[in-house]
Amino acid sequence: KIAVGIFLLYSSIQAQEINVNLSIGQSGIRYESSLGSGNIKTGGGLGVEYTYFLNNHWGINTGIDILYNQNSFELKEGTTINSYEVDDQMSAFEYKVTPKNYQEKQHFISFAIPVLLQYRTSISSQSQWYFGFGGKVLFPGKQNIKASADELQLSGYYPDTDLEIDNLPSHGFGTVNDWKDESSVDLKPALLASLETGLTFKLKENMQIYTGIFADYGFSDLAKNAENTNIVLYDPNGIENTQGNGVSGNKMIVQKSNYFSAGVQIKVGFSLKKPKGK
Repeated sequence: KIAVGIFLLYSSIQAQEINVNLSIGQSGIRYESSLGSGNIKTGGGLGVEYTYFLNNHWGINTGIDILYNQNSFELKEGTTINSYEVDDQMSAFEYKVTPKNYQEKQHFISFAIPVLLQYRTSISSQSQWYFGFGGKVLFPGKQNIKASADELQLSGYYPDTDLEIDNLPSHGFGTVNDWKDESSVDLKPALLASLETGLTFKLKENMQIYTGIFADYGFSDLAKNAENTNIVLYDPNGIENTQGNGVSGNKMIVQKSNYFSAGVQIKVGFSLKKPKGK
C-alpha cells in the first residue's frame, strides 16, 4: 500500500504545472445603448494558474487573475434624460437633463477564477499546439467614472401646474457650463465563457513558454439596475455642485452591459516534474 501510494503521488507530481501569465487586449464592458455608444479600451491582466494533466493531451486548468478594464461612453447629441424627483417643498416633478458633448471615461479592477479544459498535441520535439475552453467567474470592483459635458441644461416640469422651470439656479434649475465630476458605481459578479489557443515552446527541461490568443464573454449584465436615476443628481440647493451618476446602471440609456475581453497572452509554465538524472 505504501509503494502504491508513493507511485500515485509521484505520478501526480509528474502531471502538474504552474503558469504565470500576462495578457493584453480589449478588456471592459460591451454596451448596447439606444441613446449613446460605448467603446472598450485597452486593458490587461496578470495571473497565476495551475494545470493538472489527465494524460499526454488533456488537462484541467484553474487559478486566479487580476484584470484591469476600461471603457468610454458618449451620449448622442440632443438626448434628454428624464427622471422623477421631489423638490425641497415636497412637490413632485419631472427632472430633465439635456447635455452637450457628454462623455465618460470608465475603469475598474476585477478578479477572475478560471476553470478550463485544455487540449494539447505536439507539432515538433520542442513545441505544441494547445486549445482551452471553459468558463470563469468574474468578481469586479467598483467602476470609477470621470464624466464631462460642455453644457448641462437642467429643468423641471411640474405636471400639476403645467409649469416648466429652467432658470432658477438657486433651486437646482439652470445651465452648467464645462461640467466635470467623478463618481463610482457597483458592478455584479458574472459568469464568463472562455476560449484560448496558441503554441508552446520548450525553453528548458521543465520550463516552457505559451504564446496565444484568448477571448472571454459575460452572460449577464455587470451593472446593477438603477432605472429611476438620472445621469446627474438633482440638488435643490443649487447647480454649482451638480454630481454625476454615470450611465452604467441606467436602463433608460444602457440596455445591456456584458463583459468582454480579447487579446494576446504570454504564459511561462513551470513543470513540477524533476529533470532526469536529479
